[in-house]
Amino acid sequence: MNRPLACTLTCVALISAAACTSGDESSQAETHGPTEPIAAARTASPQTTTAARSAVIEAAKSGLLAKVSTKDLPGHAGMATASVGQGSALFVWATTDGRFCSGAAAADGGSTVSTCTSSPGDTAFSSHPKLIQLVTIGAIGTSQNLVIGADRETVQSVTCNGSPVPFRRLVGVLDCRRALYAFDLPGQTGGSVTATVIRAHATATEHVNLLWERHNGSPTCR
Repeated sequence: MNRPLACTLTCVALISAAACTSGDESSQAETHGPTEPIAAARTASPQTTTAARSAVIEAAKSGLLAKVSTKDLPGHAGMATASVGQGSALFVWATTDGRFCSGAAAADGGSTVSTCTSSPGDTAFSSHPKLIQLVTIGAIGTSQNLVIGADRETVQSVTCNGSPVPFRRLVGVLDCRRALYAFDLPGQTGGSVTATVIRAHATATEHVNLLWERHNGSPTCR
């Protein structure tokens, strides 16, 4: 399986569940704002939670765009929000010349990290059904965030040792034929998750590698 982008984020802020389904909309999954105590956030209204998430996304995006070089700026499709946490967010996008990029930034203007492929061919659309591993990024000790692309197939489920892993479908920033999906796991989970995909009218399984094969006493997906 191709793994064109793999990086480790060492910023303190947790990057966790979020996504977009069209444009740069984030999903409706609940997260907490950057300064909210967790106990208080549990009773926050949906409007308050959504506003906090939106604030993190916009602040992180602005900080990241300020650090990205001109040649690596997003093309007309803009950025897709792949993951959002208490104080940071992960984004994916395609440049004007069709190269795939990913980047994460803290909403407080602190840590940023980004990387882009050297050519559009590095993430070219596959001529046969295939999962393309696009991003594997970890905030050490907290979370592990992945973005995969599905060419000529659709992801039906993602599991770790048979247990469901929530996943989100993102806007297709590379090619409208490719579906992008994001999911998150505890930071030091090792092994590989199993993705069940639909190809035409058939079902198949594929595996997506995590950052570690195994990591001490941390959970391992098989």
